[in-house]
Amino acid sequence: MKKTYSILLFLFFIVSCNGQDTTKTVGISIASDPESNIVSAALKDKNGNIWFASSGRGVYRYDGKFFTNFTEKDGLNSNDVSCIYEDNIGKLWFATSGGVCYYEGKTFINFPIATTDSNNAYFSKDYYSEIPKQVGSILQDKAGNYWFMTLNNGVYRYDGKSFTNFLSHEVLVCILEDKAGNIWVGSWAHGGVYRYDASLNDSIGQGKSFTHFNGLSDDMIRCILEDKNGDIWFGTRNHGVDRYDGKGITNFSKKDGLGNNAVSCIFEDKKGNIWFGSDFPGAGICSYNGTSFTNVIAKEIITDKEGWLYAVMTIAQDNEEHLWFGSRGGYIFRYDGKSFTDFSEKVFKQQ
Repeated sequence: MKKTYSILLFLFFIVSCNGQDTTKTVGISIASDPESNIVSAALKDKNGNIWFASSGRGVYRYDGKFFTNFTEKDGLNSNDVSCIYEDNIGKLWFATSGGVCYYEGKTFINFPIATTDSNNAYFSKDYYSEIPKQVGSILQDKAGNYWFMTLNNGVYRYDGKSFTNFLSHEVLVCILEDKAGNIWVGSWAHGGVYRYDASLNDSIGQGKSFTHFNGLSDDMIRCILEDKNGDIWFGTRNHGVDRYDGKGITNFSKKDGLGNNAVSCIFEDKKGNIWFGSDFPGAGICSYNGTSFTNVIAKEIITDKEGWLYAVMTIAQDNEEHLWFGSRGGYIFRYDGKSFTDFSEKVFKQQ
């Protein structure tokens, strides 16, 4: 099975923005091309709905009974969605290959990211002006600033009035604000991790710059998580996960029980177990209880001979503490701790 780990394939998981509940289904559609058909992000909102982002098929909202699909015809600015984010007032944001939009419960609103003059010699001004539209991740910090991770032009911070661009030379794919207010960003272009130190910020979160964080086992970082203990985990392309406890870095890989060294997502459940998905078919799903790793394989629901179900890209947890997994191939499945339920359907029931 041929796999393409290009930057474009990784970031272009995107949807559309401007919506009404037009199509209700009992499952998630499966596209014909499993390599480009990706469930790239999942999120539980404050109302308990589970949202899923997909490549080419917009977003799905699951209300406990049915899936509702939102696409460009409903107002999304693109059907290729890489990230879903809920801010501190419950507004849902979507990062797409066409930029950013947010959902106010009935309609999707486009949110343009301002461009600035670039000092990057690799891009012409015409090409540069399109870069901020290709957004991969979103964060709202404790001060209320919004951060937007873009393809080949670093991260933009929006303070409610204007945009500031940082790390314009980097392909940044993940972002985290830790409990102390530091901002961490991970690069997919051999840049590793950068940290924006909260101690350098002023009263409204206007810091000065990012500094490179050294000592990690890999310079290609796909995901970052802070656990309940304050430890920060970094999922890497080829070297498993690194855990930073504020003093030192500990690496975990297959030799320690991790399912695979290519880590695509990290999630902490309500009991404090940390789950790892791998962008590697056949790797399954792995959890860590603070002492040891446990691998879980959903063999009973494989519906694709290529094994795309195993390439887990995102994890979420619902109010009943069931875990939801989205994968390459467009699969979505739920785990209740004992068995899996497949919510992927090739034929929909219209409601």
